[in-house]
Amino acid sequence: MLPPFAIIICGALYALIAWKKPPFAIYGIALLLPSYLIRFQVLGIPMTFLELMILLLVVVSVAERRIDYKRIYKDPFFWPAVAVIVIATLAAIVSPAGVKAWGAWKAYFIEPVLFYWLMLSLIKSRRTLEGVFWSLGISAIVVSLFAIWQKFSGYGVPEGFLNDAGGVDRVVGFFGYPNALGLFLGPIIVVYVGFLKYNSTSSPLFILSRTVRFWIKFSAIVVSLLVLFLAKSEGAILAIAVVVWLLLFTTKKTRIFALFLAVFCIIMIVALPGIRDFAYIKLFLLDASGGVRRLMWGETWQLLKDNWLWGGGLSYFQEAIKAYHGGKYPLVPYPHNVVFNFWSELGILGLLTFVWLGVKFIYLNCKNIFKIIADYSQGLPFDKILSFVLLLVFLQMLIHGLVDAPYFKNDLSVLFWIIFGAASLNCSLKDSGKKEC
Repeated sequence: MLPPFAIIICGALYALIAWKKPPFAIYGIALLLPSYLIRFQVLGIPMTFLELMILLLVVVSVAERRIDYKRIYKDPFFWPAVAVIVIATLAAIVSPAGVKAWGAWKAYFIEPVLFYWLMLSLIKSRRTLEGVFWSLGISAIVVSLFAIWQKFSGYGVPEGFLNDAGGVDRVVGFFGYPNALGLFLGPIIVVYVGFLKYNSTSSPLFILSRTVRFWIKFSAIVVSLLVLFLAKSEGAILAIAVVVWLLLFTTKKTRIFALFLAVFCIIMIVALPGIRDFAYIKLFLLDASGGVRRLMWGETWQLLKDNWLWGGGLSYFQEAIKAYHGGKYPLVPYPHNVVFNFWSELGILGLLTFVWLGVKFIYLNCKNIFKIIADYSQGLPFDKILSFVLLLVFLQMLIHGLVDAPYFKNDLSVLFWIIFGAASLNCSLKDSGKKEC
């Protein structure tokens, strides 16, 4: 934990950046998503450094009249975002968790949506939008390098993730548990795989050569993937494998390879009993981890049947599930399934609102892809690539979300709205003369 004077100095420096260089303030938040781990109190209210940065940027942007209210209102996700805020507020009011529920309301819904609206107001060019992705990549590299060092040093690894010999069985990075690495790094890996060979003509890192930029992207992918294996984050690895395989179908050169890879994998599964048994166990959740999830989902379903309107209550699942808990696994904060997560935390209306968000996201990107295909006769423009990549990032989150909680953490909720902000900006940041999506 940082001492108070350090937090004050860092906060003041960030406020200065927000005043003088708004795009760099956006980059700073994307770069420092894990800074939610730096916790303190302001007037008795729990706060994280990530929250402090978002709130400072809001205050400075309002004071400097930089908020583009018209752009926000015209945004395709405006009404779903408003619905998220309204339903989260109602969920906090009715939740038995009390103050804890309002903390989740603030950190997982209000501040991420505010940051999303700040992106719409402050990002004026594709170059600035690309800078957000570079910031995420640098963050992924730093997180990954620390986790790799952790594998050899054992520093900060809880006892439950050590092996019998005292060595590190699963790395946890800064986060304290292994799956957090997969949830954070997975979407960033997909972004970087999608843009690996893309050469921007106006990159924020224009001072670096194309070759250097390529190797930065390649390094981000490699070290992040290595960490997922060191963390044994199987859900993230599977989700990334599926979406990268789908990405291979986007170009003629790799389409045949993708088909060959699929046939090869099928043959290996059919021909080799060891691989077939492993795939069967993992696919149908027959191992220890899968068994826990199946038990958890069964108990969660009973809870939600009895409390279908408001679920278990915002930040109250761990208490609400006790009445249905068979005692065969430790209680956890969330039911580790994206549908059950939103339903349990926000009720059925919250779940439907996020379904609404997801459907609009898919529609917006698909519409953009088909429009661009009609508009361009040669080359792959930034916005076409980004629409493909964002759809795959969303798919990766959904696949991983089948067995985990890809939203309910400070960094993950902001990352979620960064992806949605990129989709919206991808439609509005057009060349002159081109229509919006």
